[in-house]
Amino acid sequence: MLAAPLVILLRPRGLAWAASTMVSVLTFAIAVQLVLGVLTGGPASYLMGSWPAPYGIELMVDAFSAMLLLVVTGASVFALVGGRESLDSQIDDGRQAYFYSAWLLALAGLSGIVVAADAFNIFVFMEISSLASYVLIAGGPDRRALPSVFKYLIMGTIGATFYLIGVGLIYMMTGTLNLGDMELRIHSVADQRPILVAAGFITVGLALKAAIFPLHVWLPNAYTYAPHMVTAFLAACSTKVSLYILLRFDFFVFQENLADHAFQFAAYMMPLAILAILVGSAVAMFEKNIKRLLAFSSIAQIGYMILGASFVTVAGLQAGIVHIFNHALAKGALFIAVAVFATVAAGCGSMT
Repeated sequence: MLAAPLVILLRPRGLAWAASTMVSVLTFAIAVQLVLGVLTGGPASYLMGSWPAPYGIELMVDAFSAMLLLVVTGASVFALVGGRESLDSQIDDGRQAYFYSAWLLALAGLSGIVVAADAFNIFVFMEISSLASYVLIAGGPDRRALPSVFKYLIMGTIGATFYLIGVGLIYMMTGTLNLGDMELRIHSVADQRPILVAAGFITVGLALKAAIFPLHVWLPNAYTYAPHMVTAFLAACSTKVSLYILLRFDFFVFQENLADHAFQFAAYMMPLAILAILVGSAVAMFEKNIKRLLAFSSIAQIGYMILGASFVTVAGLQAGIVHIFNHALAKGALFIAVAVFATVAAGCGSMT
């Protein structure tokens, strides 16, 4: 986040890319160190300003969030390193500094969502990453990205608003925003109805952000018309981070405190997951645009992740989390391959 405004000052061609890549590599190295630290020493907590939680802002990294940090930072590194030629061909020289600044803001926002331990700062980082993502998607030469971004903006704003309403209801009933403290206080709330409403708002809002069927309508065009490396970056981690927050709330905050929430989660999510798998795969089979094909494939794969979680068992949740990591690697690599083929094809066309 500190590097983002500095990158805007780097006007000569290639300097903004080099600075963004160096920052991404540094964040990836920190993520690797955090993973090793969590595996050997358990979860790591940091209190901003030394104010104790829940009164102050807490950053928390456990095994789940460390894995997502690795995915987010790794996707940024590989997309920037592997896609320089593609980005140079699709982003004008005059806009490259602004483009890479937005890239770093998206990276900061996605990383912040993963490490934030309180619900409101998750919303803050969610908005940072979303606004930066809109700029990245619209930053390419294809003008069809503009209506796609507008649809994404509307859907993303509705999702964020639903999430914020849910958080507000929980804060009204518990007086805390810290996720750990929230989990402890919800069970002592006498009137559970506002908490149930909050669970509904948060689940629907994050389902919009995660492109869970049938709330996926923003995703195919956003992935198709964005610059190739932007698609590779966002496809690897954007929806996965939203799924991470959804699973955090539904399994760690609500499941242990609301008697019927496990049944409700399974009853609603399992049919939607199955429909996502069937519809997403069927549409992908008939798509001729390869990026759009991979986008609908991603919708189907998100269905597999939700299907595992909807069993509301440890094994099912583990399967969903493993597939989040697996899909991030596979789909990020596939979109990078698309970018390489497009760059080669463009080069051959210019030679002829």
